Amino acid sequence: MKFKKLIADCAASKSDSSLPIVALLAGLAVGAVIGVLFAPESGADIRGKISDKAGDLAESVKEKVQSVKEKCSSEAEKAMDAKDRIVEDLRRKSKDVSDSLQGLKDEATSTPDAPQNI
Repeated sequence: MKFKKLIADCAASKSDSSLPIVALLAGLAVGAVIGVLFAPESGADIRGKISDKAGDLAESVKEKVQSVKEKCSSEAEKAMDAKDRIVEDLRRKSKDVSDSLQGLKDEATSTPDAPQNI
C-alpha cells in the first residue's frame, strides 16, 4: 500500500505544506469511489452521465476559450487603433515643431542684425 506510506510520510513531515493538499485529494478520491459504489444506478447509466457531463464541460471550456480569444482580439485591435492615433498625433506635432523651428530660423536669418552662422 504505497498510498498509506505516502500519507504517513506526509503526516510525519512537520515542515511539509503539501499535507492539506494530499489529504484533500485523498478525501476526494475516497468520496468518489464510495459514491460510485453506492450509487443506485447501473454502471452504464453512471458512465453515460459522466460522459454527458464531460461533454458539457468540454463544450463550456470551448465556449470560454472562444470568448477569451474574441476579447483578446478585440482588445488587440483597440490597442492597434490607439497606437495608430498616437503615432499620427506625434507625427503631426513633430511636423508643427519642425515648421515652427524652420520659421524661427528663417526669421532669424532674414534679420540684418542676426549672426549668419545659424
